[in-house]
Amino acid sequence: MKLSITVLLAIISASIIFFIADYNRGLKQDYIDDNWDKFANIRLSDFGSTTAVSITPLVNWDAMSEDYQTEAGVSYLVETDDYRILFDVGFNQNNTEHSPLMRNMERAGIEIDSIDGIFISHAHRDHVGGIEWEKKKTFSIGARSPDISNKKLFLPKGMNYPRAKSLLSIDQPTVLVKGMASTGLIARQLFMGRIDEQALVVDIAEKGLVVIVGCGHQTLEKLLQRIKTAFGKPVYAIVGDLHFPVPNGRLKSLGIDLQRLFASGNGPFSPLTMSDIDAVEAQLNDSVNQIALGGHDTSDYVLERFETKFGNRFHRVRVGETFHIK
Repeated sequence: MKLSITVLLAIISASIIFFIADYNRGLKQDYIDDNWDKFANIRLSDFGSTTAVSITPLVNWDAMSEDYQTEAGVSYLVETDDYRILFDVGFNQNNTEHSPLMRNMERAGIEIDSIDGIFISHAHRDHVGGIEWEKKKTFSIGARSPDISNKKLFLPKGMNYPRAKSLLSIDQPTVLVKGMASTGLIARQLFMGRIDEQALVVDIAEKGLVVIVGCGHQTLEKLLQRIKTAFGKPVYAIVGDLHFPVPNGRLKSLGIDLQRLFASGNGPFSPLTMSDIDAVEAQLNDSVNQIALGGHDTSDYVLERFETKFGNRFHRVRVGETFHIK
C-alpha cells in the first residue's frame, strides 16, 4: 500500500510539473506571437536571380536506392547558376567519423572543395551533425569535420564556427549571394525549448521564389507571411521538411513520440491533428505551385495524402534524387 501511494504521489507531482512547464511554454509562445514579425519593414525585392536551381537531398528519411544512407536528419545541396550551397549537415546520430552525409556526398560524386558555402537552418542536432555540436552551438560534417574554414558560412544568430574566415550571423532577412537570401529567423517556443529557424530563398528568373526549409518549426503560415513581406514575390516551390508527424513521428524514446508531443503543435496537451493538416493542405494549394517534402519529421501518412492531393505538383524528397527547376 505504501508503495502504491508513493507511486501515485510521484505521478501526481510529475503531472503538475509537466503542466506548469507547458503553461510556461504557452506564455512564452504568446509573447513570440505578439512580437514575431519585428522585421516586417525589411524588403529584399531585388537581390538578383538565377535561371535555374537544382536541389539534391543528401540526408533524409528516404533514398532513391540502397546505395545511399538514410537517417532522421536533413542536408541538401543547392546549386544555382553561380553557387553551390550545402544546406544543413544531417544528424550523424552514431557520431561516426565518416558521417552519412559524407558517405552520400561520395556516392553522388560531390566533393567538399566544390561547395561555396554552408547554410544552417537552425541549431537542432539533426541539422548540425549531432548532439555534441548542438550543445556547443556549432556544427560538424562528421565526428571530425573536414576543413571548411574557407567556406562562406550562413548561420543563425547565436551559432559559431571557431575557425571560420567568412561567417555571416543572421537574424533578419538577409541577402547572401546573387539570387539567394535568408528569410531571417522566425522563433517558436517548443516544449523542449525555444528554437529560431531560417529558410533559404532562391529567386528563379521569370518564375518566382524557391524556398528550402529545414524543419518548418516556424509554421507554414508565418513562413509564407515573412516571405510575402520581405520579398514581395510569389512562391513557386517549397522544398524541404515542414514537421507534420501525424499520426506518429519518427523519433521516439521509451515509447514517447518526441516529434509529435514535444516538437510540433501547441505542446503535448495540444498536438497537431488532422484538422491542422487540412488547413496546411489548403494553404499550400492556394500559395505554392510545386511542393517537395521530406520524411525526416513528416509521417508517411501525410506524404501519401499529399501525393494524392497534389498529383504531379508533389514530389517526395529522396536522398540522391535531384529536384530541378529551370
